[in-house]
Amino acid sequence: MIVAAPRTSPRSYRVVPVNDAVGERHFRAAGAAVYRHDANWVPPLPGEERQTFDRRRNPQLQGVGARRWTLLERGVPVGRVAAFAPAHRPGVGYVGFFECPDDPHAARALLDAAEMWLRAEQRLECYGPIAVTPRERIGLLVDGFDRPPMLFTPYNPPYYAALLEAAGWAPHLYLRAYGWDPGCAEPRLNRVAERAAARSGIRVRPLRLDQLRNETRVVASLINETLAGAWHFDPIGEQESDEMARLLRPILDPSIALLAEDGGGPCGVALGVPDVNWLWRRAGGRLWPLGWVRALRWRHHIPQVRCMALGLATRVRGSGLAVRLIDQLHRAGLERGFACGELSQVYEDNEGMRRILDRMHFPVVRRYAVFARWLEAA
Repeated sequence: MIVAAPRTSPRSYRVVPVNDAVGERHFRAAGAAVYRHDANWVPPLPGEERQTFDRRRNPQLQGVGARRWTLLERGVPVGRVAAFAPAHRPGVGYVGFFECPDDPHAARALLDAAEMWLRAEQRLECYGPIAVTPRERIGLLVDGFDRPPMLFTPYNPPYYAALLEAAGWAPHLYLRAYGWDPGCAEPRLNRVAERAAARSGIRVRPLRLDQLRNETRVVASLINETLAGAWHFDPIGEQESDEMARLLRPILDPSIALLAEDGGGPCGVALGVPDVNWLWRRAGGRLWPLGWVRALRWRHHIPQVRCMALGLATRVRGSGLAVRLIDQLHRAGLERGFACGELSQVYEDNEGMRRILDRMHFPVVRRYAVFARWLEAA
């Protein structure tokens, strides 16, 4: 965990837009500068951030305006921020990739740059931190700093919330991560799952790796149906689901990636994946010269798992399928020998899912907040 005293006097900062290869390098280096003393930080995978901002390779950027800035101190990158203007949400802007030293003046300089651009784009209703779209790495970690983040979840120093609030941003909505370990279970709900299986006629099977492209399109369709009314949810398109298949193929474990089907076709999904962040940290955040050897050696021994999606078709809600899928994930986790896991990120207003997880005694291990700011027109 980073522990730093707040800065009481202004330092000499310069905010520079990312327009060239030097700016790209500075933008990526800024994150490492903030976390260099944080034992829980997991660096991005090689090429991950480069691809995020490559319109040819990231379908999420289609129809989304994007700008980035780096904060320099004496020519050295010490912070960064990005802003996004989705064409399909007029008036709305997102701020993400916010990394900053524990200095309100630094935070204000970065956020001023993002807000000025959003205001010029007529985006006065602003939310963050959000990475391109409100679908992955959404929100700021506000509780649960005692462990490294799991795959595709946010992580930041504890002081970020205070920096945002000092800059005029306020919490708007909250999300949770629920923890899992082999001792998590509620026998009564196990019986509920068994009764639901006996009477529903719904079959649960693993995802088929030899048909993964089609399978991920089915998964995307179920997630879209489940989250159709969720806050600012953008449906997953075919290009994005195909990219999901490419990313998941090397790490997917069919025993914890489940698809439910009834007479009408696919009706539910529980998508668990081994936590590759654990593997990446074990490799030291480097693939060269020896990191790739460690990664290959340990890739089948990842001890923790993240359930990153649970979706149900409208027609099977209330059938007990959600309990059944979670129960089957629990049993698969035991059989595979996973030591711990996480179900995230769950919106706090998702009362149905929270009720199931609370009754199954899954503890809340992290909380996240999405902050909001309403800008004045220019």
